[in-house]
Amino acid sequence: MKVFKILPLSILLCLSIQANASTNKDAQKNIQQVVEDFRVSLIEKDKEKFLSLFYGEHIPWLGVVSDKTMARHPERSKKRGKINSGNYESFIDWIVTDSKPKEEKFWDINIQSDGEIGTVHFKYSFHNGDYKTNWGDEAWHMVKTKGGWKINSVIYSITINPEPDPSAKPAKPSKQS
Repeated sequence: MKVFKILPLSILLCLSIQANASTNKDAQKNIQQVVEDFRVSLIEKDKEKFLSLFYGEHIPWLGVVSDKTMARHPERSKKRGKINSGNYESFIDWIVTDSKPKEEKFWDINIQSDGEIGTVHFKYSFHNGDYKTNWGDEAWHMVKTKGGWKINSVIYSITINPEPDPSAKPAKPSKQS
C-alpha cells in the first residue's frame, strides 16, 4: 500500500525536476543569446541593439584595475584609482564614434539561472583594431523581463596590455623655447 502512495509522489518529483531542467536550458540558451548580441553589437557598432540589452538606465558598471596594471601605471593609480565606474551608454558611444573596429572576445562562459534571474561569468579580451588592449574576467547579473533577458549589472577586472599598440603614433616631442 505504501508503494501506491510513494509512486505518485516520485513521478511528480521526477516531472518537476525535468520541467525545471527544461526551464534552465531555455534560460541558458536565451542568456547565451544576450552574450552573443552584446558581442555582435560592438563589432557592428549597433547602438540600438546594444542599448536594448540592458534593464534600466542606471545599472552598475564597474571596472576593477588589476594590481599588476596599477603597479605598471602609478600615474593611473593617482588619477583614477583602482575601481572605475562608468555606464553602458558612454561605452557604446565611444565604440560607435571611434573609427577603429572593436571586438570583445569571450570564453569560459558560465551561466547560472533559476529561470527568473541569472548570472554570467566569463573571461574576456578587448580588441581595438588588431591590438588587444586589455583582458580579465567579467560578470553580469541578468533579469528575465517581458521583453526577454536583460543585463542588470556589469563588473569586470582590467589588465592593460603592457605592450604598446604598434599602430599608435608616437607622441611628437614638444618644442622648447
